[in-house]
Amino acid sequence: AEQFATEANREKFPCFLVVPQCPGDQLWSPIRGTRDNPSFADQPTEPASMVLELIETLCQEQPIDRDRIYLVGLSMGGYGTWDLVCREPDRFAAAIPVCGGGDPTQAEKLTKLPLWVFHGAADTVVPPDRSRAMVEAIKQAGGEPKYTEYPGVGHDSWTATFSDEKVLDWLFSQKRTAAE
Repeated sequence: AEQFATEANREKFPCFLVVPQCPGDQLWSPIRGTRDNPSFADQPTEPASMVLELIETLCQEQPIDRDRIYLVGLSMGGYGTWDLVCREPDRFAAAIPVCGGGDPTQAEKLTKLPLWVFHGAADTVVPPDRSRAMVEAIKQAGGEPKYTEYPGVGHDSWTATFSDEKVLDWLFSQKRTAAE
């Protein structure tokens, strides 16, 4: 969130920035299956449900453009990003999952959603295959996600991601259309 909150970016991209934290004993996404073949449970976790409720409450209480709601998450939050965009792809204008993983069987839901996926090629915490599998599944379903993999980078792929000013330029240029 540091890059989002710099004075220059606050001026360039005026927005409401919400950075929820997951309780330490819970998860953003209800992962089942195996590490190499994960899938999401039918219902979101309580923290993920609370994020969706928070978005809705903020939209009702603040002058938020519903056509420009973005979802970004890293590591466990990357998994949560994949989970929430699969559950409600029409709610978001774009998403950036960083070093996370998703359920490739849900890829068809994401073919129209602008996605830019990031992962470190040397990540030993969340294998880059998790992002690669999602990107490939979305492409096979007809989508065009962007994918950046950093050679030699481990789990901390977020530093490189959010240090690149093109990332925020891309994110804030996305807007849902009436057809979505």
